[in-house]
Parts: sequence; structure tokens; C-alpha cells
Amino acid sequence: MNRSMIRYLLAKLLLIEAGLLLVPLIVASIYHEDTRVFVSILATMGILGFLGLTGSLFKPKNYRIYTKEGLLIVALCWILWSFFGALPFVFSGQIPSIIDAFFEISSGFTTTGATILPDVSVLSHSLLFWRSFTHLIGGMGVLVFALAIIENSKNAHLEVMRAEVPGPVFGKVVSKLKNTAQILYIIYLAMFLIFAIILWMAGMPLYDSLVTAMGGAGTGGFAVYNDSMAHYHSSLITLIVSIGTLIFGVNFNLYYFLLIRKFKMFFRDEELRTYLGIVALATGLIFFNTFSLYDSWAKGLEYSFFEVANVMTTTGFGITDLTKWPLFSQTILLILMFIGGSAGSTAGGFKVMRSLILAKMSKNQILKTLYPNRVMSLHINRAPLDKSTQHSILKYLAVYLMIFLGLILVLSIDHNQFIVVVSAAASTFNNIGPMLGTADTFNIFSPWAKLLMAFAMIAGRLEIYPVLLLFIPKTWSKY
Repeated sequence: MNRSMIRYLLAKLLLIEAGLLLVPLIVASIYHEDTRVFVSILATMGILGFLGLTGSLFKPKNYRIYTKEGLLIVALCWILWSFFGALPFVFSGQIPSIIDAFFEISSGFTTTGATILPDVSVLSHSLLFWRSFTHLIGGMGVLVFALAIIENSKNAHLEVMRAEVPGPVFGKVVSKLKNTAQILYIIYLAMFLIFAIILWMAGMPLYDSLVTAMGGAGTGGFAVYNDSMAHYHSSLITLIVSIGTLIFGVNFNLYYFLLIRKFKMFFRDEELRTYLGIVALATGLIFFNTFSLYDSWAKGLEYSFFEVANVMTTTGFGITDLTKWPLFSQTILLILMFIGGSAGSTAGGFKVMRSLILAKMSKNQILKTLYPNRVMSLHINRAPLDKSTQHSILKYLAVYLMIFLGLILVLSIDHNQFIVVVSAAASTFNNIGPMLGTADTFNIFSPWAKLLMAFAMIAGRLEIYPVLLLFIPKTWSKY
């Protein structure tokens, strides 16, 4: 194991987080906030700066990163960034519990959007902004962001990016990894700015539009107010947010194809068509099941589309009380929680691509029983999918289900309502945000349960394996 490279790269990443904390510091200056807020941010920056500079003093002799090192760097980075990113809340006293603050910022970086805060007004403008800024950074990936700005002429960080980018198959849009990271982040940030401007033009205050756009771009869901999007009483804003979150739930490689005018590759993408088809079907079913709850069919359609878009993309903005919806509609939302968005997007969940491949594998297996001698092949986007990828998806599903069921079992010790426990496990593990069966926040759970769910959020965002490896003794051996 190349321990020196792990230490060196983690130190560089801590320095990057220290630099990112300049953003809430600027916001605190704009709003002339209390001295305690400035001190809390500066103290965190000082700790990160000291650790980062100390760890990067000695450069490693070998810059090579293998699969194991890549997985460990990714897992440790996300845990460390969440821990240190939580310190300003603790130092300022706005979230006094380190476990609560760690849960909140883990939820931010993983773009889950789950919160322990019953009232977000306790947060200052700067820390409320930092809370949503973590969505923006974590949406495309903290390591993807780092690789976009860290010089790496040897292209040694492939395993790091492979471990962080969600989906069953990793692919570079161009030959150089650094350029791939830069292209993805330029597209991502440009789309975020357009989203923020459109929200501002629709009537949102500038601060609100930036915070909402960060939550939407990262498909996280942290909002400025306790009642989320319902606060604005605007059907136009509701529609913009719904469409915006759906756009960010699409594989970003497809947007690159649009830029280089490969329109056929975009519109023929099977995952994209499946993704939009599921959204349309779920919206229609929920609309017909809930339209009697609202004054007009237009309002029922607006709320149905909004909730489907936000749950499917694992964003988690809110607009209506889901506990009043019929069980049929809540069950559809629960299914969407598992499916999630597209591979290579900022959305969480099991991913549409994996679900699509599993559906095709099931179809082939059924046909195989009817025609035993027939050779069955599986194609995605008109290209054959190799057996190793199919097997890896089945293995991932097995691990995914075991951990999810184990999470439900452990959380049931802490809470007695079945729908609340199941949806809390699904919400955190799939990086979604809202729970079903209750209007309360995650503060209803005990500290140990919140800590467990914080790790579940990180594991879900990194697609399990990097976090699991941390707890396997053999991982830390020299070979």
C-alpha cells in the first residue's frame, strides 16, 4: 500500500476545503455577522491549514495509486471533509452537538438533504450558505473537483475518480483524466449559474436563488426556509425547480455530447429515455391518485410532478405534506427512492442504468427457460454489455440489499414506526432526504442512530465499497 501517497493527497484535499471556507467567510462579511461566526470559520480554516501543510511537507517517492489506495482516499476524504466541514456549526454554537453537525454536513456533501434541524432560521446566512454550498461541491464529487484543479501530469488519479463517479461503468469523455474532470465541472457550474439566474428572474431573492440552485444542482435539497419551496407560493418557481432537478439527474457525459453536436448519442441514450419514461409514468399515476386532494387539477399535477422529480433525482425539496397522500402514491415515491437518477449525474439511488440492465437480464433469463439452446446477449445503447459488468451489478445488488436490510434492522431498535424506519434507511442510504410517515426531522433519532445514518449517506454516495473497505483489516496491510 502506498501510505505516503494517501497521506499526501489527503493533506492536499484538506487544504482545498480550507480554501472553500472562504466562501461562507465572504458571505459573513456581506451580512456583517457576529464575531463568533467569523472566529468559528477562521478557526476551522486554521485547523485544516495546519493539518494540510504538515501532511504535504514531504512528497511521496512513488505517486502511483492503485485500486485499494484510490478507494481509501475517496472514503477517508469524504469522512474528513464532513467532519471538518461541521466544525463551524459546533464552534459557533448554532449546532452544538458534533454528531448532529457531522450528520448535517455529511448530508450536505453527499447531497442527501436530510436534516436534524427543526428550524433552519437558527443558522446565520453564512453557515446556511455553507450548508448548501456543500451540495454544490459534493454533487459532482469532491475528488472530481480536486482533480480538476490539482496538477497531475502523470494521470495517476484514475482510480480515485473511478471510485467516486457513480454508476456501473466509468468512462472519460476525453483521453486525459484531468481534462475530463475540468470539462464535467465547467458544464456543471455553467448549468448551476443558469439555474440560479432563472430562479432570480422568476422572483426569488438573489441569496435564495443561489442557495436553491446549489441544492438543485447537487440534487441535495437544502432550502432557505423550513417550508422549502412552499414558502414562495409560486407555481412558476415550482416548475423551474422541478425541471431543473430533472436536468441535473441526467448523465453529464450526455451534455458533453450535446456540446460537441453528437445529438444522436444524446437522444438515443437508453438510460435517458428510461429515466424520463419513469418520471412521466410515476407523475401520471400519482396525479390520478391525489388530484382530489387539491382545489384544481393544475395544482394536483404541479405537486405530483414536483414530488416525482425531487424524489427520483434524490433532491428532497418539499412543497406539500406527503403524510396526507394515499399509501399508493407514497409507495410509488418509495420505489423511486430506490431507483434514483442516472449514472454519472449528481443524483443518488441505485441508478436507472443498473435498474435497466437488471430488467434486461431478467427478461433474458425468462426467455432462456423457454429457449434453452438460444444464445442470449444483452445490449445497452446498441452495444453488447460484457458478462463481467453484468455479474458486478448482481454482486452490487446483493451487497446493497444486505446493507439496506441491516440498516433497517438496526434503526428499528431506535424507532418503532415501520414506515419511518424504512424510509429513513432508504432516504439516507440512497441520498434522498425526506422521510415518509412523519413530518419531523431526523432529530427524532438518537445520536448513535444519526451517526450510523451519516456513514450510510457517505457509503451510499460512494456506492458502498470504499466505506466498507475501511472496516476490513486486510485493507490496511502493506500488500
